[in-house]
Amino acid sequence: MGLYQDNFSMLSELERLAAMVLDPVRIHEVGTDQWPLAMLACGLVTGNDPDRLQDNLRVYSVFMQKVQPATRKSALTQLSRFITQRKGEGWRAFIPYAVAETDALISSTAALQLVTLAQPSTTEKFTGLSTLVKLYRELPGANPAALSAVLGLSDMRLLPLLQSLYELPEEQFADLLAATCAPGNHLSYSWVLGALETHPAMAETATLVLERMAAAADTVMDLVLPIPTWQFAKPTPQPLHGWTRPEYLARMLPVLNKHLSAEQLARLQAAFAA
Repeated sequence: MGLYQDNFSMLSELERLAAMVLDPVRIHEVGTDQWPLAMLACGLVTGNDPDRLQDNLRVYSVFMQKVQPATRKSALTQLSRFITQRKGEGWRAFIPYAVAETDALISSTAALQLVTLAQPSTTEKFTGLSTLVKLYRELPGANPAALSAVLGLSDMRLLPLLQSLYELPEEQFADLLAATCAPGNHLSYSWVLGALETHPAMAETATLVLERMAAAADTVMDLVLPIPTWQFAKPTPQPLHGWTRPEYLARMLPVLNKHLSAEQLARLQAAFAA
Protein backbone atom coordinates (compact mmCIF):
# COMPACT_ATOMS: atom_id res chain seq x y z
CA MET A 1 0.00 0.00 0.00
CA GLY A 2 2.94 2.34 -0.54
CA LEU A 3 0.93 4.04 -3.25
CA TYR A 4 -0.78 6.29 -0.74
CA GLN A 5 2.06 7.07 1.65
CA ASP A 6 1.69 10.77 0.78
CA ASN A 7 -1.84 10.76 2.17
CA PHE A 8 -2.12 8.94 5.48
CA SER A 9 -5.84 9.52 5.98
CA MET A 10 -6.60 8.03 2.58
CA LEU A 11 -4.18 5.18 3.26
CA SER A 12 -6.00 4.41 6.49
CA GLU A 13 -9.39 4.47 4.76
CA LEU A 14 -8.23 2.17 1.96
CA GLU A 15 -6.74 -0.29 4.42
CA ARG A 16 -9.98 -0.29 6.40
CA LEU A 17 -12.12 -0.92 3.33
CA ALA A 18 -9.77 -3.59 1.99
CA ALA A 19 -9.90 -5.41 5.33
CA MET A 20 -13.69 -5.30 5.28
CA VAL A 21 -14.19 -6.68 1.76
CA LEU A 22 -11.57 -9.38 2.26
CA ASP A 23 -13.40 -10.59 5.37
CA PRO A 24 -16.18 -13.03 4.27
CA VAL A 25 -18.36 -11.82 7.16
CA ARG A 26 -17.75 -8.05 7.12
CA ILE A 27 -17.93 -7.73 3.33
CA HIS A 28 -21.70 -7.40 3.59
CA GLU A 29 -21.32 -4.35 5.84
CA VAL A 30 -19.88 -2.32 2.93
CA GLY A 31 -22.45 0.17 1.67
CA THR A 32 -23.26 0.56 -2.02
CA ASP A 33 -21.69 4.01 -2.13
CA GLN A 34 -18.49 2.63 -0.55
CA TRP A 35 -18.03 -0.20 -3.04
CA PRO A 36 -16.12 1.62 -5.83
CA LEU A 37 -13.41 2.74 -3.39
CA ALA A 38 -13.51 -0.61 -1.61
CA MET A 39 -12.89 -2.45 -4.90
CA LEU A 40 -9.97 -0.13 -5.61
CA ALA A 41 -8.56 -0.82 -2.16
CA CYS A 42 -8.92 -4.57 -2.54
CA GLY A 43 -7.20 -4.56 -5.93
CA LEU A 44 -4.25 -2.59 -4.63
CA VAL A 45 -3.87 -4.71 -1.50
CA THR A 46 -4.11 -8.10 -3.24
CA GLY A 47 -2.89 -7.26 -6.75
CA ASN A 48 0.83 -7.77 -6.26
CA ASP A 49 0.33 -11.21 -4.74
CA PRO A 50 -0.68 -13.80 -7.39
CA ASP A 51 -1.67 -16.18 -4.61
CA ARG A 52 -4.48 -13.79 -3.66
CA LEU A 53 -6.08 -13.65 -7.11
CA GLN A 54 -8.99 -15.80 -5.98
CA ASP A 55 -9.61 -13.41 -3.07
CA ASN A 56 -9.77 -10.52 -5.52
CA LEU A 57 -12.10 -12.38 -7.87
CA ARG A 58 -14.36 -13.37 -4.98
CA VAL A 59 -14.67 -9.75 -3.90
CA TYR A 60 -15.32 -8.67 -7.48
CA SER A 61 -18.24 -11.09 -7.79
CA VAL A 62 -19.88 -9.34 -4.81
CA PHE A 63 -18.98 -5.95 -6.30
CA MET A 64 -20.96 -6.88 -9.44
CA GLN A 65 -23.95 -7.91 -7.33
CA LYS A 66 -23.93 -4.67 -5.35
CA VAL A 67 -23.04 -2.11 -8.03
CA GLN A 68 -24.69 -1.35 -11.38
CA PRO A 69 -22.61 -1.49 -14.62
CA ALA A 70 -22.56 2.29 -15.03
CA THR A 71 -21.01 2.71 -11.58
CA ARG A 72 -18.57 -0.14 -12.18
CA LYS A 73 -17.50 1.59 -15.39
CA SER A 74 -16.94 4.83 -13.47
CA ALA A 75 -14.91 2.93 -10.87
CA LEU A 76 -12.75 1.50 -13.65
CA THR A 77 -12.20 5.00 -15.05
CA GLN A 78 -11.07 6.17 -11.61
CA LEU A 79 -8.72 3.21 -11.33
CA SER A 80 -7.24 3.95 -14.76
CA ARG A 81 -6.51 7.57 -13.81
CA PHE A 82 -4.92 6.42 -10.56
CA ILE A 83 -2.63 3.91 -12.24
CA THR A 84 -1.69 6.26 -15.08
CA GLN A 85 -0.68 8.95 -12.59
CA ARG A 86 1.50 6.42 -10.78
CA LYS A 87 3.16 5.16 -13.98
CA GLY A 88 1.61 1.74 -13.94
CA GLU A 89 2.02 0.95 -10.26
CA GLY A 90 -0.89 -1.17 -9.08
CA TRP A 91 -1.84 -2.34 -12.61
CA ARG A 92 -2.91 -5.80 -11.44
CA ALA A 93 -6.04 -4.18 -9.99
CA PHE A 94 -7.38 -4.26 -13.58
CA ILE A 95 -7.43 -8.07 -13.62
CA PRO A 96 -10.91 -8.78 -12.16
CA TYR A 97 -12.45 -6.05 -14.34
CA ALA A 98 -10.94 -7.73 -17.42
CA VAL A 99 -11.62 -11.41 -16.78
CA ALA A 100 -14.43 -11.65 -14.20
CA GLU A 101 -16.66 -8.79 -15.36
CA THR A 102 -19.83 -9.89 -17.21
CA ASP A 103 -20.37 -6.59 -19.03
CA ALA A 104 -18.49 -6.85 -22.35
CA LEU A 105 -17.74 -3.12 -22.60
CA ILE A 106 -16.22 -2.96 -19.11
CA SER A 107 -14.23 -6.15 -19.70
CA SER A 108 -12.91 -4.81 -23.02
CA THR A 109 -11.92 -1.46 -21.53
CA ALA A 110 -10.14 -3.11 -18.62
CA ALA A 111 -8.26 -5.47 -20.94
CA LEU A 112 -6.98 -2.55 -23.00
CA GLN A 113 -5.83 -0.78 -19.85
CA LEU A 114 -4.22 -3.95 -18.53
CA VAL A 115 -2.20 -4.29 -21.74
CA THR A 116 -1.31 -0.64 -22.26
CA LEU A 117 -0.68 0.49 -18.67
CA ALA A 118 1.05 -2.49 -17.03
CA GLN A 119 4.64 -1.89 -16.01
CA PRO A 120 7.15 -3.90 -18.06
CA SER A 121 9.30 -6.36 -16.13
CA THR A 122 12.95 -7.20 -16.62
CA THR A 123 11.98 -10.27 -18.66
CA GLU A 124 8.70 -9.28 -20.31
CA LYS A 125 7.80 -6.03 -22.07
CA PHE A 126 4.07 -6.77 -22.33
CA THR A 127 3.43 -7.94 -18.78
CA GLY A 128 -0.25 -7.06 -18.89
CA LEU A 129 -0.87 -9.21 -21.95
CA SER A 130 1.23 -12.11 -20.69
CA THR A 131 -0.82 -12.00 -17.47
CA LEU A 132 -4.10 -11.96 -19.41
CA VAL A 133 -3.04 -14.94 -21.52
CA LYS A 134 -2.06 -16.83 -18.38
CA LEU A 135 -5.46 -16.08 -16.87
CA TYR A 136 -7.25 -17.54 -19.91
CA ARG A 137 -5.36 -20.76 -19.20
CA GLU A 138 -6.20 -20.71 -15.49
CA LEU A 139 -9.77 -19.38 -15.63
CA PRO A 140 -11.79 -21.10 -18.40
CA GLY A 141 -14.72 -18.77 -17.73
CA ALA A 142 -12.75 -15.55 -18.35
CA ASN A 143 -14.71 -13.06 -20.44
CA PRO A 144 -13.81 -13.51 -24.17
CA ALA A 145 -14.45 -9.80 -24.75
CA ALA A 146 -11.03 -9.12 -23.23
CA LEU A 147 -9.31 -11.06 -26.00
CA SER A 148 -11.33 -9.32 -28.72
CA ALA A 149 -10.35 -5.95 -27.30
CA VAL A 150 -6.65 -6.85 -27.38
CA LEU A 151 -6.90 -8.14 -30.96
CA GLY A 152 -8.41 -4.78 -31.87
CA LEU A 153 -5.13 -3.07 -30.96
CA SER A 154 -3.58 -4.22 -34.27
CA ASP A 155 -0.02 -4.34 -32.93
CA MET A 156 1.79 -7.40 -34.31
CA ARG A 157 4.25 -7.38 -31.41
CA LEU A 158 1.42 -8.89 -29.35
CA LEU A 159 0.94 -11.91 -31.65
CA PRO A 160 3.54 -14.30 -30.12
CA LEU A 161 1.89 -14.09 -26.71
CA LEU A 162 -1.59 -14.48 -28.19
CA GLN A 163 -0.53 -17.54 -30.19
CA SER A 164 -0.01 -19.46 -26.96
CA LEU A 165 -3.81 -19.51 -26.61
CA TYR A 166 -3.88 -22.11 -29.40
CA GLU A 167 -2.65 -24.56 -26.76
CA LEU A 168 -5.80 -24.25 -24.65
CA PRO A 169 -7.96 -27.38 -24.33
CA GLU A 170 -9.73 -27.83 -27.65
CA GLU A 171 -13.27 -27.20 -26.40
CA GLN A 172 -12.22 -24.10 -24.49
CA PHE A 173 -10.32 -22.71 -27.46
CA ALA A 174 -13.26 -23.42 -29.79
CA ASP A 175 -15.52 -21.35 -27.52
CA LEU A 176 -12.96 -18.54 -27.33
CA LEU A 177 -12.49 -18.45 -31.10
CA ALA A 178 -16.25 -18.49 -31.72
CA ALA A 179 -16.74 -15.52 -29.38
CA THR A 180 -14.05 -13.40 -31.06
CA CYS A 181 -15.49 -10.18 -32.50
CA ALA A 182 -12.51 -7.88 -33.05
CA PRO A 183 -12.46 -5.58 -36.08
CA GLY A 184 -10.36 -6.87 -38.96
CA ASN A 185 -6.74 -5.76 -38.76
CA HIS A 186 -3.32 -7.28 -39.36
CA LEU A 187 -3.14 -8.70 -35.82
CA SER A 188 -6.67 -10.10 -35.59
CA TYR A 189 -6.59 -11.72 -39.04
CA SER A 190 -3.13 -13.17 -38.37
CA TRP A 191 -4.32 -14.66 -35.09
CA VAL A 192 -7.36 -16.30 -36.71
CA LEU A 193 -5.23 -17.67 -39.56
CA GLY A 194 -2.88 -19.19 -36.99
CA ALA A 195 -5.88 -20.70 -35.21
CA LEU A 196 -7.01 -22.23 -38.51
CA GLU A 197 -3.56 -23.69 -39.16
CA THR A 198 -3.39 -25.14 -35.64
CA HIS A 199 -7.01 -26.35 -35.51
CA PRO A 200 -8.08 -27.11 -39.12
CA ALA A 201 -11.24 -28.81 -37.85
CA MET A 202 -12.46 -25.36 -36.76
CA ALA A 203 -12.64 -24.13 -40.36
CA GLU A 204 -16.31 -23.16 -40.15
CA THR A 205 -15.81 -21.22 -36.93
CA ALA A 206 -12.79 -19.43 -38.42
CA THR A 207 -14.84 -18.57 -41.51
CA LEU A 208 -17.63 -17.07 -39.41
CA VAL A 209 -15.12 -15.03 -37.38
CA LEU A 210 -13.37 -13.72 -40.51
CA GLU A 211 -16.72 -12.72 -42.01
CA ARG A 212 -17.58 -10.84 -38.83
CA MET A 213 -14.19 -9.10 -38.78
CA ALA A 214 -14.46 -8.07 -42.42
CA ALA A 215 -17.82 -6.40 -41.80
CA ALA A 216 -16.36 -4.35 -38.92
CA ALA A 217 -13.51 -2.63 -40.81
CA ASP A 218 -13.03 -1.43 -44.39
CA THR A 219 -9.26 -0.88 -44.07
CA VAL A 220 -6.90 -3.47 -42.62
CA MET A 221 -4.32 -1.67 -40.46
CA ASP A 222 -0.95 -2.59 -39.01
CA LEU A 223 0.06 -0.34 -36.08
CA VAL A 224 2.72 0.10 -33.45
CA LEU A 225 1.29 1.25 -30.13
CA PRO A 226 3.01 3.22 -27.35
CA ILE A 227 3.11 0.61 -24.56
CA PRO A 228 2.99 1.43 -21.69
CA THR A 229 1.27 4.67 -22.62
CA TRP A 230 2.41 6.58 -19.52
CA GLN A 231 6.00 6.49 -20.80
CA PHE A 232 5.06 8.80 -23.69
CA ALA A 233 4.10 12.48 -23.60
CA LYS A 234 1.70 12.02 -26.53
CA PRO A 235 0.84 8.31 -26.83
CA THR A 236 -0.28 8.12 -30.47
CA PRO A 237 -0.37 4.87 -32.50
CA GLN A 238 2.06 4.77 -35.41
CA PRO A 239 0.52 3.32 -38.61
CA LEU A 240 2.87 0.99 -40.48
CA HIS A 241 0.72 -0.20 -43.36
CA GLY A 242 -2.85 -0.42 -44.58
CA TRP A 243 -4.61 -2.72 -47.03
CA THR A 244 -8.05 -2.77 -48.60
CA ARG A 245 -10.12 -5.82 -47.76
CA PRO A 246 -9.59 -7.43 -51.20
CA GLU A 247 -5.84 -6.82 -50.93
CA TYR A 248 -5.71 -8.47 -47.54
CA LEU A 249 -7.85 -11.41 -48.62
CA ALA A 250 -5.25 -12.11 -51.32
CA ARG A 251 -2.59 -12.26 -48.59
CA MET A 252 -4.64 -14.82 -46.66
CA LEU A 253 -5.51 -17.10 -49.58
CA PRO A 254 -2.46 -19.42 -49.29
CA VAL A 255 -3.69 -20.47 -45.84
CA LEU A 256 -7.40 -20.32 -46.61
CA ASN A 257 -7.08 -22.45 -49.74
CA LYS A 258 -5.52 -25.24 -47.68
CA HIS A 259 -8.22 -25.46 -45.05
CA LEU A 260 -11.53 -24.06 -46.32
CA SER A 261 -14.15 -25.56 -48.59
CA ALA A 262 -15.16 -23.91 -51.86
CA GLU A 263 -18.36 -22.70 -50.20
CA GLN A 264 -16.46 -21.15 -47.27
CA LEU A 265 -14.01 -19.44 -49.64
CA ALA A 266 -16.90 -18.01 -51.65
CA ARG A 267 -18.42 -16.56 -48.49
CA LEU A 268 -15.15 -14.86 -47.59
CA GLN A 269 -14.73 -13.50 -51.11
CA ALA A 270 -18.15 -11.88 -50.76
CA ALA A 271 -17.39 -10.58 -47.27
CA PHE A 272 -14.05 -9.06 -48.35
CA ALA A 273 -15.34 -7.45 -51.54
CA ALA A 274 -14.64 -3.70 -51.68
